[in-house]
Amino acid sequence: MTSQYTLSATKRDNYGKRASKRYRKENLVPAEIYGVSKDNQSILVNSFELNNQVKDPQFYSNVIDLKVDKKNIEVILKDVQRDPQKSHITHIDFLVVDQDVKINVNVPLNYINEDICVGVKVSGGIISHIITDAEITCLPKDIPENIEVDVAQLDINQSLHLTEIKLPDGVELSSGGDKDHDTAIVKCYKPVEEVIDDTAPEAEGEPEVTSESKDAAAEKDESDDDAKKENA
Repeated sequence: MTSQYTLSATKRDNYGKRASKRYRKENLVPAEIYGVSKDNQSILVNSFELNNQVKDPQFYSNVIDLKVDKKNIEVILKDVQRDPQKSHITHIDFLVVDQDVKINVNVPLNYINEDICVGVKVSGGIISHIITDAEITCLPKDIPENIEVDVAQLDINQSLHLTEIKLPDGVELSSGGDKDHDTAIVKCYKPVEEVIDDTAPEAEGEPEVTSESKDAAAEKDESDDDAKKENA
């Protein structure tokens, strides 16, 4: 099987933080290959080739032809480490694959027919992608580019689960695919409408003057006057 992804690499001779820093300045990314033998193999990957291919989401879940010096090794990505501030790749791990042995790999979910979804078109709902990829088990040759999920019949307050995905031949879910531990992957929901209260609250200030309050005030004034006359 010939992969559409290829990377060039060389064996790594020097180790440590200083050596790694120097390699990165020379546009080489330190990497490790697992499964090639009892001992892991340390290599250096050409950063220009790597940066051009990591832009493709399928690169993360497909077999890669890794050319180490004059030897070709088929691998998949196991782990990618990035600089937290600059986001460029600082280290990468590969796992050797055997074309006759099944492997676990994450592949993206491709949601289709969202524009004609019943819950969206008829009921005015919104589609929410709960997960964007799924872990599958298959032979390296059977790894799909993505898994299509048709949401055309999804209605308001309905969800689709992992067990409802139609998988390609030779592909099965690694986990979360049984009825007891089924995982929702996409949902259609009705957006909550914001309720605006147009009723302005009464302004705080002097109390309202009524006829009763006027009479009470007049009686108070008269009693005050009588008290003053008695004391005079």
